[in-house]
Amino acid sequence: MNATEFDQIVKELQAGNEKAIDGIFIEHYTYVLDWLQKKYQCDIADAKDVYMDGFLKFRRAILKGSVKHGNIRGYLITIVKNIWLQKLEKNKRSVSLDTLETEQADYYLGSKSGLYDEDFDPLTKAETANNLSQQKSNQLDAFQAAWTKLGEKCRRLLKGFYIDRIGLKQLQSVLGYGSYDSIKSMRRKCFNQLKKKSVDLLG
Repeated sequence: MNATEFDQIVKELQAGNEKAIDGIFIEHYTYVLDWLQKKYQCDIADAKDVYMDGFLKFRRAILKGSVKHGNIRGYLITIVKNIWLQKLEKNKRSVSLDTLETEQADYYLGSKSGLYDEDFDPLTKAETANNLSQQKSNQLDAFQAAWTKLGEKCRRLLKGFYIDRIGLKQLQSVLGYGSYDSIKSMRRKCFNQLKKKSVDLLG
């Protein structure tokens, strides 16, 4: 593609012809996907998603006149690289938060202390607290009281994830959530509710 052809594509896109940039999309598709996989060892599905997101930004840049004929591939590479790095950073923060929450849940839910079995019922486990320190006994009492105040939907989700160790993807299907993001958000919301209720009861 020469400069004249590129300028024509820009004019057609600005005139509302979205198909005008199909050729650019196809021309750089394989190269950018291969580059992402070799540079960052991402899988093909992630590479495709990043390319799609990047190309949408690329399209907006063309409309603004930010892209010149000589830097098409370089511009695309820069965009997808930034998107991928942002995705990695977001996932890193998410994993860190999930790990912290799991550790907190082990503490509040008592799974590391053997307080619960597969017939999970906090109200029947009060006697176990006699073997714990008074502080932990108070925490257990607060948790048990807070647990009963949670809705059934939250109890099923928290039990499945933190006690039964069922992944969110599987729970999404079992519990009927519409998307992974929705069950992940609800898991965090339910956990925070349980923690807050427990802390409030401890005074």
